[in-house]
Amino acid sequence: MEKISYELPDVLIAEHPASPRDASRLLVSIPPPSSSFHSFVRTRAKLLAPKRLNDSYADLKFSDLDRILPHDAHLVFNQSKVIPARMFASRASSQEPGVFEVMFLSSEEYNMTEAMQQPDCDGMLWRCMIRHPEISVGDNLSVKEDSSGKQLSLEVVHIHSQWKEEEGDGVEASVKIVRPNAGSEQHLSVESAFRIFGNVPLPPYMKRQVEKTDGEAYQTVFASLPGSVAAPTAGLHMTDELRQRLLKMGVKISLINLHVGAGTFRPVTAQTISQHTMHSEYFSVSQEEVRDLIRSLKLERPIVPVGTTTVRVLESLYWLGVLHEQSKSAERSSKTFSLGQWEAYQVAASTDNLPTPTAALESLAEAGNTIEGVTSLCIVPGYQFRLCDGLITNFHQTHSTLLLLVQALLQTPGLCDDMYRHAIDQRYRFLSYGDACFIANAHSHANKSEQPASTEPNSSAYSPGGVETPMRALSTQLDPGTKVLLHSCCAPCSGAMIEQMVEEGQEVTILFYNPNIHPREEYDVRKDENKRYADQLNIPFVDLDYDDVDEWYRRARGMEFSPERGARCTMCFDMRFERTALYAHEHGFPYITTTNATSRWKDAEQVDSSGIRAAAKYPGVEWWCRDWQTEAMSQRKYNINAEQSFYKQEYCGCTYSLRDSNEWRKKEGLERIKIADGNNVYSDAEKDAEEESLEVVAQFFAHTVSDEQERKRKLRETYGTRKKDAKSAAKNNW
Repeated sequence: MEKISYELPDVLIAEHPASPRDASRLLVSIPPPSSSFHSFVRTRAKLLAPKRLNDSYADLKFSDLDRILPHDAHLVFNQSKVIPARMFASRASSQEPGVFEVMFLSSEEYNMTEAMQQPDCDGMLWRCMIRHPEISVGDNLSVKEDSSGKQLSLEVVHIHSQWKEEEGDGVEASVKIVRPNAGSEQHLSVESAFRIFGNVPLPPYMKRQVEKTDGEAYQTVFASLPGSVAAPTAGLHMTDELRQRLLKMGVKISLINLHVGAGTFRPVTAQTISQHTMHSEYFSVSQEEVRDLIRSLKLERPIVPVGTTTVRVLESLYWLGVLHEQSKSAERSSKTFSLGQWEAYQVAASTDNLPTPTAALESLAEAGNTIEGVTSLCIVPGYQFRLCDGLITNFHQTHSTLLLLVQALLQTPGLCDDMYRHAIDQRYRFLSYGDACFIANAHSHANKSEQPASTEPNSSAYSPGGVETPMRALSTQLDPGTKVLLHSCCAPCSGAMIEQMVEEGQEVTILFYNPNIHPREEYDVRKDENKRYADQLNIPFVDLDYDDVDEWYRRARGMEFSPERGARCTMCFDMRFERTALYAHEHGFPYITTTNATSRWKDAEQVDSSGIRAAAKYPGVEWWCRDWQTEAMSQRKYNINAEQSFYKQEYCGCTYSLRDSNEWRKKEGLERIKIADGNNVYSDAEKDAEEESLEVVAQFFAHTVSDEQERKRKLRETYGTRKKDAKSAAKNNW
């Protein structure tokens, strides 16, 4: 199948793991800003990789994971433990030299968790891959343990199919374990049989002998339930130290179980994927973990499975919940569950209104204390993910169903090929012991931005600059009682934001630091309005000085004609947020954020990028990103503005935004802005929202961009000779 093939140089196949584990590399596929989760990852990736080759990928370390994920992320790991499932046998009746591989795939009588607990292996039936093309029913295979001379016999009782692999062909067969001296009182447990006769089942593409260190290296730090014949390799990168950092920052970590079968390595050889038989794997999830997933869905926490096996479990849970809800059968809920290869697609096609992920899991949680069963779910392009907002996974083999899953998550045709080309060009290490990648679901359900209602533009509206972008920063849930230092630019942008924080129980302190605002009269009016509202709500108000005006102009030098949302705005955010972060660091505030995030005139990604940079300068300070521009929040803002009769400022704040806004108003035939006009207040919420609609914002931005060169020509001479008046410095910044 051409769509899941690529050329991988042998030198890029990792033969040994990185040391320490999280020193492995992490390729972040930078998502478009289509949801708040995407926007957070996008902003962090760009900050952590400033010298990246392009805007599509960021080349990081796995140890950066706690800097890429938002605080409210929900990571899900596979806790299955690899068993020494590979044995080497010879045919008892044959004189042929050497031994061949017998790979134990699954028990034919028990699920793998139960099978590994059996006290006696004698007589047990197992599905195996025997790497020998001439094996027949009735053959007896002899497995010896070199150091002790102990022996185990395997009787071939059924041949299921041919097994074709690049490393050597064989058969998939059922074998019965025949323990010598089975009549003796001493039993040989299944766990002991594998420990004595088995070897760590390193994938054959490593082309090396098992080493002593593989016993630990080929297990994740979460491994606890024996039963896998291949490692859930994405989890191999996690360390205890990184796990503690993630937990400390608020990330939720859940553990599910899926015993990985060797079928995960089996290539797709059929002409079409519909002709490929997907392997079945046993899984189990506690009711408690299901309820944790439900809570995360309700809180819109982004759910990020680590590894394709974890994705398979989560998505299977959704469809089993759908089936359970449809059946409402006590008989079904008392048994283990099973999901066929294409059953999810059939259910989707035959059901008019599928339940939400929350509803499906709530139904499934009623089934018992443990949800367990087998899944054959095959995820291919076109599949709609229900419980996967992102994925951490390794780079997979060519012609594998795992590549199809990655393609399905990326959605865009050719994007998977492009990502793998980048990984090869940048010399990433591939496959089980290789590096990892982070992919965001193209249609993430977490923190999805609400689309503001459309309104007709009002030509009488003012416009202080900037244009709304569709991206938003990540919504994080802070615990009640959390101290937040809120940088405030003005009262109108503060109202709904402060109200929401107070309702959620955060301990809010307002910090007013805006040396950009010109002139001083305007600055004082905006500050006084902000303090009035803070006093009304009994919220502490920190008034930092206005003495940094000279520093602001020094930093703005050379950017006088930078357009709104350009370099000058970035400088302005950086300066104000750095001062906010310093105050937070000095006074014990763990979180900072800004009311600039509520404004439709601002580029949210630009605001959040500056905030994240500022917070990173001071230990113990984090930037709180959240979507403050939802339609509901925006409407509440205008209602509060009208109720409070807040002063209605007509431009962003600095002298250059005043200039640009007046230029725009002149084109529209409007009067020039009246500075600190106390009669200009918010009074009509509906009209105010209309005057600041997305269409009006876009209209202003289109004018300012198209006229920029002409404006530069006309104004350069004027501003080139303008001087600061020292006598009025105490009152105005010019």
